[in-house]
Amino acid sequence: MTTTPRPPSDEGSALRLLAGLVFTIVALAAAAIGFSRLFAVLEAGGYGTPAMRTSFVVLGIAGACLATGIATLIWDISKRFERR
Repeated sequence: MTTTPRPPSDEGSALRLLAGLVFTIVALAAAAIGFSRLFAVLEAGGYGTPAMRTSFVVLGIAGACLATGIATLIWDISKRFERR
């Protein structure tokens, strides 16, 4: 007797929820670090320096992580509460 494979579940996933939370927390931490580095560089008068570019890269990573985290959380929550 062979069994047919079951289709993937349309319910929420704890792993997906955890990944969304981790991405969001990492984004908030990276944003805090990036902004503090940017303020320090600007107060020292370092406009256009490599340190300023580094802080912009950190802020860009924070933005990417925040977008990924929020999208993952919305995806998981929509799967959990969609009407059947």
